[in-house]
Amino acid sequence: MKCFVCNTVVDGEDTCPHCGSNIRLYRRILGCSEALYNKGLEQAQVSDLSGAVLSLKESLRYNKYNTKARNLLGLIYFEIGETVLALSEWVLSKNLEPDNPLADRYLDEIQNTPGMLEQLDQTTRKYNQALAYCRQGSRDLAVIQLRKVLGMNPKFVAGHQLLALLYIQDGKYNDARRELNAANKIDVRNTITLRYSREVREKLKEQNNGKKKKKKNDLVAFQDGNDTIVMPDSSFRDMLEGSRVGIGNIFAGLVIGLLICFFLVVPTVRQRAMESAAATLVDTNEELTNTATNAGSLKKQVEKLEEELENYTGKADAVGSYEKLMDAQEHYNAGDLDAAGADIAEVNRDLLSSKGQSVYDVVQFAVNAQVMNASYTAANNAFYSRDYQTARDEYAKVVFLNEDYENGRALFQYAESLWNCWEFEQAGEIYEKIRDKYPNTSWARTAEERLASLGADDTGQDAGNGQDTDDGQNTNRTGGGRTAE
Repeated sequence: MKCFVCNTVVDGEDTCPHCGSNIRLYRRILGCSEALYNKGLEQAQVSDLSGAVLSLKESLRYNKYNTKARNLLGLIYFEIGETVLALSEWVLSKNLEPDNPLADRYLDEIQNTPGMLEQLDQTTRKYNQALAYCRQGSRDLAVIQLRKVLGMNPKFVAGHQLLALLYIQDGKYNDARRELNAANKIDVRNTITLRYSREVREKLKEQNNGKKKKKKNDLVAFQDGNDTIVMPDSSFRDMLEGSRVGIGNIFAGLVIGLLICFFLVVPTVRQRAMESAAATLVDTNEELTNTATNAGSLKKQVEKLEEELENYTGKADAVGSYEKLMDAQEHYNAGDLDAAGADIAEVNRDLLSSKGQSVYDVVQFAVNAQVMNASYTAANNAFYSRDYQTARDEYAKVVFLNEDYENGRALFQYAESLWNCWEFEQAGEIYEKIRDKYPNTSWARTAEERLASLGADDTGQDAGNGQDTDDGQNTNRTGGGRTAE
């Protein structure tokens, strides 16, 4: 057990040895939470899911960090068909305890099972539509919708209860009893199920008491020798009279059969036609609802993606950036700037805190300094070896990181490399920048000459030879004598 003040591990003591806090009451609170969790577990094992939910909620009131109770509560919610509440409990448990294999397993099973999330979403939407039908007074449509819901999720206790209530309102007590029995098999002590079941039993008892019992025919017994003969109390003459009207009874039976066909069969056919039309209406409403819901869902997804793209704030990216930043700092402290540069390139500075950004800037500056030094040395060697293309590429790396490197010399050498590679337009842009940033220098005068020669090229003249004088040193180059195209 850890101290609630300083998080120090305390074993069997009432006072924290580190901060001196009295943790006796805190220990009792945690014990109550564990006891209620054990009680909820026992209730769940005997299918008393409603009682288990109450016990586990009480356990979480004592200790909201009891992830065992939260995982079990989510599992019970999932068992009775309350998938939204189950997912909420597991996600919250995962956030409170990142190293939570049970919550991971439950969430992975739902996410990785093909079509599971879509089926759960459809079940919830159909049940909500059934509730809307009930509020509108369309009980027939609600019954059809609930049958579909229970076909997709037979363990949805709330769906069985609502369907049973509709059957009770329509006087179909046997159907209601069937639904309540199905709900009772899932949750044996659900108070709503028990209340509905009691009402159904009372209604069925009233119906049974109202039925008239068949009267037994009076019997007459007489002795014939050693045999006792039992006969109905009707004379032989009555039997003959009854046979006379037999033909009349046959005709009466035919008439009654026709009347039964007219009053019973025809309404049944009409009822089935009405139910078919109602089912078609439900399917049409469902399609319209799904279309509207899908359109709204896609619109929300687009807005969310646009917001994430604009803000670029992702938890996973932030964690990865901090990990790479720590690796870069370790390599920097060890003097391995190449590895530090590879790590720092994968860090997103915008996701770091102010302290993290400070570390990032220190490592980045050191890496950039090494890169610029290496590229500048390689560029100078290539330039003076007349390998102007290599020099151009290496100078470009330096200038990209710092245009004022070596007080502007790298920028000037980059322009000269472009000039000698016949990239006059880009070189002209760099020369203009040199002329504006470093006036009254040999670089500015050379830039003016290059720009003037480019102006002369526009009138058909050739560019002259270029010279660079810096700090008293003159270096002749073979960049002149070429015509800018």
